[in-house]
Amino acid sequence: MYNITLVCTHHSELGRANSHELYKIIDSIKPDVIFEELTEDLFDKFYKQDIVPFELPEITSVKTYLQDHTASHFPVDIKESDKISYDEIKYLLETLSKYGAYSKLEEDHKKFVFQEGYVFLNSKKSEELIEQKKYLERSLLGFHINKDRLLRIHDLFYDEQHNREHGIIKNVYNFSEKIEYRQALLLLGSGHRKTIFEKVKKNEFKSRIRLNWALYGN
Repeated sequence: MYNITLVCTHHSELGRANSHELYKIIDSIKPDVIFEELTEDLFDKFYKQDIVPFELPEITSVKTYLQDHTASHFPVDIKESDKISYDEIKYLLETLSKYGAYSKLEEDHKKFVFQEGYVFLNSKKSEELIEQKKYLERSLLGFHINKDRLLRIHDLFYDEQHNREHGIIKNVYNFSEKIEYRQALLLLGSGHRKTIFEKVKKNEFKSRIRLNWALYGN
């Protein structure tokens, strides 16, 4: 049986969402395979070349786990397309941050991450807050003077996220067809929790192998 647990993360240290707490979760699951939200080039930089100036909590936790356990780990993310630039994403986020209602949701999310850590990040409460933000984004941008440009950037941004999720799932299944394992772990940013699990359910009927997926938390 190929068991795989999705554990949602935060890509920086914030209160109880830290590498020590994440390590405890990984150690409690005891995976023999870990799938990471990294492209191949970033995976090489973090693990083989050691040339990245700072480590994400996920990297620190996995490195600690690999010191004490025998496990394989693989990068499963895909490179982003060139349809949207960093400056465009920055412009979108800076515009949204100027709205008090949106900033309030952002602050609420950070507060819960700080106070509850991975309990919150792997919960329905987190999913609901993220969905509220997405809904509010389109509502706010629809009234902006540059709404056409901003909505185009917004759509491209989420198209990119969906494409990455499809790519991540495909890579997980591709690796799973080549290796055997009892328990795997997929570490993924919390913003993907709801949407990627919806894709996983659809993908079950397309793959030659069956993975027994589980969500960490509630």
